[in-house]
Amino acid sequence: MTAYPIPDNEAERQAALDEQHILDAESDEDFNRITRLASQMLGVPTALISLVDRQRQWFLSRVGLEASETPRDVAFCAHAICGNDVLVVNDASADERFKDNPLVTGNPNIRFYAGVPLRTHSGFNLGTLCVISPQPRQLAGNEQQLLQDLAGMVILHMESRRNSYLCSLTGLKNRRPFFDAGLNEFRRQRENGEPLTLMIFGLDDFHDFCTRFGQQQGDRLLQELARQLQSDFGESALYGRVSDDEFAVLQTGLVGQEAVAQAEGFRSGLALQGWLVGGVRHPLPVSLGTACASSDDTSFKDLFQRAEAALKQARLSGTSLPG
Repeated sequence: MTAYPIPDNEAERQAALDEQHILDAESDEDFNRITRLASQMLGVPTALISLVDRQRQWFLSRVGLEASETPRDVAFCAHAICGNDVLVVNDASADERFKDNPLVTGNPNIRFYAGVPLRTHSGFNLGTLCVISPQPRQLAGNEQQLLQDLAGMVILHMESRRNSYLCSLTGLKNRRPFFDAGLNEFRRQRENGEPLTLMIFGLDDFHDFCTRFGQQQGDRLLQELARQLQSDFGESALYGRVSDDEFAVLQTGLVGQEAVAQAEGFRSGLALQGWLVGGVRHPLPVSLGTACASSDDTSFKDLFQRAEAALKQARLSGTSLPG
C-alpha cells in the first residue's frame, strides 16, 4: 500500500474544512437523503460523504457502513481530494495503490470505488461523495454525471448550513450550532470532570430600545456586546447568540462560584456602563442566568434549561440568579 498523497494546499484546505463547523456534527437528514440516493441509483451497497480531516476521514453521512470514521492513511478519499476529477477504482485488489490496504484485504473488502471531490466555491476539496462495492465494476452510462450532480448538492447543503451556522451580525454561533457544540463540551466534561458553567445574558427591553433609538443602534449594541463578551471571557469559551436578545457563554475550568462571580461582574459592569446615544448615556438593563454542570445533569439540554430558567426568573425579579 502506497502512502497517501497530501494536497499542495493542505493547510488552507484544512482551515476551510474547520470553518465549516461540521466535523462530528449530529446526523443530518439532508445529507442522508443524498447518500441513500447514491446507493440506490448506482446499485451499490455503500455510499458515503467523507470529510478528510488531519489524521482521519470522518463520515458526515453513510449508508452500508458501520464505522463513523477511518484513519486517513487507509482512506481512498485521501487520494481523491488531490485531484478535481472523479477517482474511479474498478478493482482495488489489482490496483498498486490499494491492493494491500486493510479495507481491501479485510472488511469491508472494497473492490470498486468512485469518489467525487467535494470542492467549495473557494476551490478547496474538503472530502468526497463516494460509492463502494465489494464487487469489481465500472461506472456506466450517466453514472459519473449522476455522482457529480449529487456531490454538487452536498456542497450546496454544506455551504447553506455554514451560512446559517453563524449570526451574520455578531459572528457568533446561532442557537442550534451553539447547542450542538455544547453537547460536545458536555460529553468532554463528563469524561474529564472539568468544571463547566453556562451563562446566558439577556438584554432587557431590547425591542423597546430599538423602537426608541432605531434598529441601527440596536445592531451596534448587539455587535458591541458580542465583542465585549469575547474580550472578557477569552478564546477558550464557547459563544452563541441564542435568541434575538440573549447571548450564551459556555466556559470550562472555573469552579462554580468563581464563574458565577465573573459573569455577574460582567453583567453589572455592562449595566453600569449603559449605552451612549447622541452624547447621552442611557441605562442598559441586563439580566443573567447561570448554571454549573452537576451530576444531576443527564445531558447538555438539562444544563441549558436550568440556565434559561434562571434567566427567566432573573428577568421577572430584576436580579441575577444561578440555576
